[in-house]
Amino acid sequence: MPITSAPTPPPVKKAVASPAKPRPESNLTKERTEALAGLGQLAQVPLMALRQYADVGALGVHWPNVSREVAKLAESQEQVARVIDPLIKVGPYTGLITAVLPLVMQIAVNHGRVAPGAMGTVPATSLAAQVETAMAQAELEALRTQMEAERQSRKMRDDIDRERREFQEAVSGE
Repeated sequence: MPITSAPTPPPVKKAVASPAKPRPESNLTKERTEALAGLGQLAQVPLMALRQYADVGALGVHWPNVSREVAKLAESQEQVARVIDPLIKVGPYTGLITAVLPLVMQIAVNHGRVAPGAMGTVPATSLAAQVETAMAQAELEALRTQMEAERQSRKMRDDIDRERREFQEAVSGE
């Protein structure tokens, strides 16, 4: 059978590059990111104590991205993962540490070990005045409450005495 024409080749499809879909983060990567974020928060504490507020701000702005990228790197680099993974266990305590440190700093200020201002601390005299004011307000309120109760008690006793007299007069007048 003679070939009269060459078969038509199939149409050529042009490859269209599809946008890369971001891979969802694994739970472990999220945990690593959170642990590293907590480390960044802890790093801010001494900077606040030293009043290095620009550095605190820089960490606040840039550390979340660093945390995320280091956590991603740990997916493929076992050495990095070995360093980061223990931080996951420490992570839940970061909030507690962050909450306790301002208290410790304020007590240090109160005893003259640290200057006021670091981490929101105030002069000891300011705190003492606030506490004394609150105590005086509570005492004054208690005194006012007592005076009002005594006034009402006197009024009730007067009412009782009046009622008794009226009763006696009614009984003796019958």
